[in-house]
Amino acid sequence: MNLLRRHLQDPGVLVRLNAFLLSYFGWIAFGVLYGIIGRWSVDMTSEFLRLPLTSRELVVALVEFTKAVPPLYSLFTVVYYLGFSGSIAFAVAYLLVYKKDLKASDELFISYLMAYTIAGAIYLLFHIYAPHIVYHLPGYISDNTLLTRQEFVLPSLHNTIITINIVTLWRYRREVGGKLLILVNTLIPFATVFLGHHWVYDVLAGFLLGAVISKVTTGRETRLPETIYSWEVASLKKVTVVNFLLAVLVLIVAADPERWVEILNGLLPTP
Repeated sequence: MNLLRRHLQDPGVLVRLNAFLLSYFGWIAFGVLYGIIGRWSVDMTSEFLRLPLTSRELVVALVEFTKAVPPLYSLFTVVYYLGFSGSIAFAVAYLLVYKKDLKASDELFISYLMAYTIAGAIYLLFHIYAPHIVYHLPGYISDNTLLTRQEFVLPSLHNTIITINIVTLWRYRREVGGKLLILVNTLIPFATVFLGHHWVYDVLAGFLLGAVISKVTTGRETRLPETIYSWEVASLKKVTVVNFLLAVLVLIVAADPERWVEILNGLLPTP
């Protein structure tokens, strides 16, 4: 704990932590705005379904196999729903806050920005829908939320991010924390396919995009102005706490958006 406290006294760590939080909010904002700016995106689902490994029989067989093994189904469900935000949060916490590896953190931050930008540009051009949407599988949320849109499928940003994480964390593969995080990230591709959230091609495209981005960003660093190091740590901490609480609030609301809409409607005065 003393180590973490010391690291959180470093302006370089705090500024980078806020940068990660702001980039995450930016992606969420893009998802919300996509309802307007994504209206010209071309739906390629029909053409996509001509490819092998996209049949209903395969999708249903994978999902039913997973559900037939309750421990596996529970594991994959937890891994999937924590997969995107959770994999980012744990990787940042480990590399930046715990290890204070500013070089690796910079590579990770730049990689995330590139992933958001490239995936977002692709989704604006064309999109396909997830297997559970296409084949109307029961028990799935089909509505868009703050954390995901049903059009954000190919490439899988889940798998783009985990590829980036694994490449960046690989330098710590001999340490317990590094091994654990790499293992959890490795499970995410299986969860996305075996739960019917992604096609095999989404995963492969995510792997490819993540690998290319990691290659390009190796050795890259963010150049922080020297004036940042003169900022009061107390002020940076306050900003960090506000951004962190906002991120937690977004996750809570996104977990059950309909419930929060009902609560908000109940609080508003009746006209």
